[in-house]
Amino acid sequence: MELDLGLPAAIGVFLLCATAIIGAAILLAQSSDVIADKSGWGRLWVGALLLAGATSLPETVTAVSAVRIGAPAIAAGNIFGANMLNVSNLAIVIALLGSRNAFQRIVPHQVFLLGLALVMTGTALFFALVHFNLRFAFISPAGLVLLGVYAVGSRFLYRYSNGSQVPENPNNTTHSLKWGIGSFSLAAVAIFVAAPFLAGSTDRIAELTGLSQGFVGVLFVSLITTLPELTATVTAVRIGAYDLAISGMYGSNAFNVAALGLADFFSPGGSLFSNLGRSEIAAGGMALLLMGLALVQLRQHKPVVHFSLRRPNTAFIVSLYLFGLYLVYSLSN
Repeated sequence: MELDLGLPAAIGVFLLCATAIIGAAILLAQSSDVIADKSGWGRLWVGALLLAGATSLPETVTAVSAVRIGAPAIAAGNIFGANMLNVSNLAIVIALLGSRNAFQRIVPHQVFLLGLALVMTGTALFFALVHFNLRFAFISPAGLVLLGVYAVGSRFLYRYSNGSQVPENPNNTTHSLKWGIGSFSLAAVAIFVAAPFLAGSTDRIAELTGLSQGFVGVLFVSLITTLPELTATVTAVRIGAYDLAISGMYGSNAFNVAALGLADFFSPGGSLFSNLGRSEIAAGGMALLLMGLALVQLRQHKPVVHFSLRRPNTAFIVSLYLFGLYLVYSLSN
């Protein structure tokens, strides 16, 4: 949605839409958990698919809206920036609120979930590097590949994780399944209404300030759209549900890239991957690097460390994210 506004008005619309999306997405995550609990699904499956999909809805709608107004850099910057930020946020939350043994208290299938997010991010980054621009009418081969990989990976994850779940603290909610479905629907409608205005105001802010669309997407939009994931992760870590926290974050990273594939179907003209610049490609590369470090952490199953010269640690992951922001900003100018 294109908005012809001055800078103060554009910032006002951005903040209003951001507030609405944050509130709606938090409710979306909470109601998803109620639906899962009342329907008998486990937290691990909820984290990897239902919770991840629910908290990634802002990224999905924002990416589609940005592409439709001709701002593919905001869409890709938002997705790659969100994937960067999710890794950093998880490291911070576990360091501040979690146990040092967090990675020793999770089931093995978490490695596969993070591997799926890595493969999908790497595939999207490849399309951006080669400026992939193949289209058949409205059909996007790149979008089909990303959505296909996500569907196959999710199906395999469900079969692989079946029976691998461990008992967690029960959800003692007093809400009913009817409340969960109603709240989920209400929150989804709020996000669908607010997200196009968020994308439009972001595009306008980028235009008026001279900042690149990619940098605005990586920094501002990703900060807003990842707050639901952050809130759900904080809640899960505080109750000791580390499988839910980790699968929710990395499941969201995989879902985000699938959302980028969906957005490509709405790109006017050629593929959105053909119009991405150096800053968006750098964000994708940094997201891939950060998730690679996270994969090493999961496979090692060692206690969390905040500083180390020998293995991935909190300080290095957060510093790498901040360096990634600086790199994206530098390349956007």
